[in-house]
Amino acid sequence: MTASASGSASLLTALFDLTNSLVELYLANVIKPFLTLHEKFYKALNETLRKLLDEHSSSIPKWFTANFITYSRTLMVLPCIMLMVQGHTLLPALIILAVDFGDFLDGVVARYWVDQSWIDSVGKDIDADDEKKEGSVSSSNSSAGYGEEKPMQVKESWIVAQRHQMYGGFIDAVCDKAFLIPCWISLLACVPGSDYMRIGQYIVLWALILTETVSGCIRFKAYYTSNGIAAPTVKGLDFSTSAVKADHIGKAKQTFEMFGTAFYVLIPLRYLGLILLSAAVPLAYESVRRKVKKRVIYVDGTCPATTFNHETLKFWKQAKGLGSKLMVGISSSSKNDKDMIANASACESVDCVLLNAPTKISLAFMAKYGVDYVVCGVGNSENVVSSEVVAAKLCLVIVDDRTCMLMDSKGGKAE
Repeated sequence: MTASASGSASLLTALFDLTNSLVELYLANVIKPFLTLHEKFYKALNETLRKLLDEHSSSIPKWFTANFITYSRTLMVLPCIMLMVQGHTLLPALIILAVDFGDFLDGVVARYWVDQSWIDSVGKDIDADDEKKEGSVSSSNSSAGYGEEKPMQVKESWIVAQRHQMYGGFIDAVCDKAFLIPCWISLLACVPGSDYMRIGQYIVLWALILTETVSGCIRFKAYYTSNGIAAPTVKGLDFSTSAVKADHIGKAKQTFEMFGTAFYVLIPLRYLGLILLSAAVPLAYESVRRKVKKRVIYVDGTCPATTFNHETLKFWKQAKGLGSKLMVGISSSSKNDKDMIANASACESVDCVLLNAPTKISLAFMAKYGVDYVVCGVGNSENVVSSEVVAAKLCLVIVDDRTCMLMDSKGGKAE
């Protein structure tokens, strides 16, 4: 690398570091106080809507699902753009606000149907138990059905099952962008004001168009490259050092973008809308930055500590879900470990395999290979990492399918 290229890279890194610091100040001092009021309002609205759904549950049709609301509000982009092109302002603004309300409503409806399905499943289990009791009495007095084949059952693969589980959240986020981005592109054709104000408005609109397009592409990639196992929830550790959590950033961004766009369409409130859209730009940037942030995870794949089977695959997939890159280390060269090397190389969740890896991982090793966290299973964590890694809080233990915790200095799980 030449000196000029190195200097450009350093300047770019410094620029991004400065931008990240400014965005963090904005999140801590502006967005965090705003979220307190935001949460109170939407909590009260959620309780009100949920109460209405529960009171009228008998009259709610089965087709009235969260996905139905999501698709319906997305299609509203067509009349909204047509009205804006024809010079209307009030109706497009009302449509945008209605779409924002629909985005909140589909979450309430989704939770409602989840609770309803749980209630129905409990009822079916009770009925099934009663049928079994009745059937056992009759079958004990008859030999009918002896040797009868069991009906064939179809079980989804891990990847297909996870995609079905992820679909609601995925399509909700993508449809939000599918509505807003065409609206912003249409607004580019009618930017008013003086030269300087026009430039400012173009910058804001293009910044939002580009960042939300990138965010949508990242979501598509994450959905269609999912490995089939959800990442466990990390307790006792927040990967982000930010004052505001990722889901809260998304809520604030959505509110600023929707209300900002609605107000921007209304001529008397155009500059208020521009302020709100400008406030959404740092949030859109932060949302993309967190999605592309690199985090290298290391797991030990040495036999006999690890035997390759579906549990090993699940463990690797869970570990990959905690970061962006997964390293599997093999410390010996026995026949079993050679098989493990081949198995790890064939696994789509594994990015690279380290041969002749150390039996215990040290901070020096992690620094050399850019490892951010070591992930272990229950029972072998004390054999994988040194005490200095544990003291630095860089070792995570996957307790079960849903939980991952920091390893404490005694070799157990930190509370």
